[in-house]
Amino acid sequence: MREAIHVEKPWFAASLKEWIFTTDHKKIGILYGVTSLIFFLVGGIMALGMRVELFNPGTQHVSPDTYNYFLTVHGALMLLWWAIGIWGAFANFLIPLMIGARDVAFPRLNALGYWTFFAASVIALITLIPGNHIMQMWTGYPPYSANPNSGVTALFVFIWHLTGAASIMGAINFLTTVVRMRAPGIGFFNMNLFLHGISSMNLIQLLGVPSIAGAVTMLFLDTYLGTNFFNPAKGGDPVLYQNLFWFYSHPAVYVMVLPAFGVISEIVSTFARKPIFGYKSMVIAIWAIALVGFIVWTHHMFVSGIPDWVKIFMSYTTVLIGVPTGIKIFNWVGTLYRGAVLYKTPMLYALGAILMFLIGGLTGIPLGLPAFDVAVHDSYFVVGHFHYVLGMAVTLAAFGGFFYWWPKVTGRMYPEGLGKLSFWVIIIGSNVLYFPQLIVGLSGMPRRYYDYPVLGDWVTMHQIQTVGAFILAFGVLLGIIALIKGAISGEKAPANPWMGNSLEWRLPSPPPPHNFDETPKVEKDYCPHGYCKF
Repeated sequence: MREAIHVEKPWFAASLKEWIFTTDHKKIGILYGVTSLIFFLVGGIMALGMRVELFNPGTQHVSPDTYNYFLTVHGALMLLWWAIGIWGAFANFLIPLMIGARDVAFPRLNALGYWTFFAASVIALITLIPGNHIMQMWTGYPPYSANPNSGVTALFVFIWHLTGAASIMGAINFLTTVVRMRAPGIGFFNMNLFLHGISSMNLIQLLGVPSIAGAVTMLFLDTYLGTNFFNPAKGGDPVLYQNLFWFYSHPAVYVMVLPAFGVISEIVSTFARKPIFGYKSMVIAIWAIALVGFIVWTHHMFVSGIPDWVKIFMSYTTVLIGVPTGIKIFNWVGTLYRGAVLYKTPMLYALGAILMFLIGGLTGIPLGLPAFDVAVHDSYFVVGHFHYVLGMAVTLAAFGGFFYWWPKVTGRMYPEGLGKLSFWVIIIGSNVLYFPQLIVGLSGMPRRYYDYPVLGDWVTMHQIQTVGAFILAFGVLLGIIALIKGAISGEKAPANPWMGNSLEWRLPSPPPPHNFDETPKVEKDYCPHGYCKF
């Protein structure tokens, strides 16, 4: 009797039950991606609600409590579900493919990490129900967060706990996978730069998440069990919360941008038809950012009454971290120099991300100087700065990654014209939105305010911002339509449409469930970004 042959189905042919119980890293990556995109859109809609309210002074369409709720949840969703969460999608799908492995080191832990992240998503949706709103801003600063008028602190704390737990599970899994499961021949200095970005990100998560977990746990105990960690009337110190919070939350900035740097490097090298210029210095710069990022946190606290010597030290480290950042930008430009550059949609998004990060970085350097920071602290200048860095550099890099690896994920090509159009609409809308924030911030407009006076050009600046927000939203919609249209009716993608040299391009599109039939052979001079001489 002939033995039955088991044929593995591709991911898009899986049943609902298979999706729920899957331990396949590719399916889990897609689950992360869909979840992150949904909450990205929800957070974007909340931002549009705030911008409509700020179009003119006075109460227009949104109540103050609703505005504070939008402001809190918009920040939490964009940071936790998008700027951090979306890299869970990229990491899951790509890490085993890039190192020649069949799966991650701990597949079941990987699945548990996603469903823990999903549980946090459910709690975030519960906050949409009236009576469950959280209105304490995404930072949750005491003593306001312990006030009953700030909303349901327990939901705020549980969201942080669950997303933090999911992050730690992912960090353990991905670091173990990269360290222990690389194909023979792939070493520290010939891995994809994306792998360095993801690995450094996960090291930060592993070291930093316990700090924020401790901070929000103490906040929970103060609010519901009567402890006094942060109550100054009974010997507590609210500045302690800020130190614990920012010890993680500033390195979390690099959790968001280091994978983006990796994506940009993959795209720029491929479409410039050149190996990354100064590969070793890029690797060192990535890891230097991850380590120095832990000694800059108090530049968020220059107005909190900390000693002057701490301000001076943290000012130096803040400016110092701009050095490895500048190295990366210099090396990307060096890669483009005399390259046979192809301006495909992923390349446009990568170049746009570099531009937006450069603007955000140049506006961030003066914020590291106490004299300037005190003048603009909690103003719209800060809002414009971090939206350039975390809002647009990360988002453009993520969308560039979507378009770059979309043929590999779906087996189909996206519509190039629609993809390029989405980029230009996004880049125009984002600058119309965020650049006026820098201007109005320098003139004294405070952040987080529901209303503002008719002063100078503030009304005009807010109206321009609102127009830019809707242009940006339209561009994002075009990008998502282009991706969906490509997945449904795009042309069949070849295994290697961009002629990349990384291991994932040696597989069919989409990859089979088991990835590689056998461990891939990696040449002695293998370099994922083309032939390299070090």
